[in-house]
Amino acid sequence: MRSSLIMFDELNDDDVSVLIDSCEKLHFNAQDVVIDYGQKGKGVFIILQGQCRVETAVGLYMDTLQSGDIVGEVSFVDQRNTVAKVIALGDLTTAVVYEHVLRAWIRKDSDFASRFYLGVARTLAYRLRLNMQIALHKGANVFASENEFSNQIDVDDLDAMTIAGTRLAYLLKRLL
Repeated sequence: MRSSLIMFDELNDDDVSVLIDSCEKLHFNAQDVVIDYGQKGKGVFIILQGQCRVETAVGLYMDTLQSGDIVGEVSFVDQRNTVAKVIALGDLTTAVVYEHVLRAWIRKDSDFASRFYLGVARTLAYRLRLNMQIALHKGANVFASENEFSNQIDVDDLDAMTIAGTRLAYLLKRLL
């Protein structure tokens, strides 16, 4: 969920309201493929309820995503085919903002675009650090001080995370 809190920290309340109005809710059953590897991305997904597994092209486990997490942003940003497979672990409800809708919004509102892309950049930086920790040291946090541990929120981020959490809760409440 930290990835979505990072994203919602950058967005403002009006952005969240437009997201709610712009998305479509999708439901998946256990083992349904939400995003398949090597396909054109459909848009950015927000997991509303349930969990899904993220795998590499050869089926290696990467992460488990849950309510509030976002997925699909990599292919949205670089406009290339998807780099992972996302599979529902049980009943799963997502909200998707389709690519054409999001791109039109970005073209129309440069202030939103800057907030959105900064949120995506910060989310990708977080995931890169996390994945490098796993790849290099099997969970050892090689990028932070001894006071910060993998998957924990830094004390300096708590105020921002509170506001981001409120925005995420509002979105979830409105869409569920």
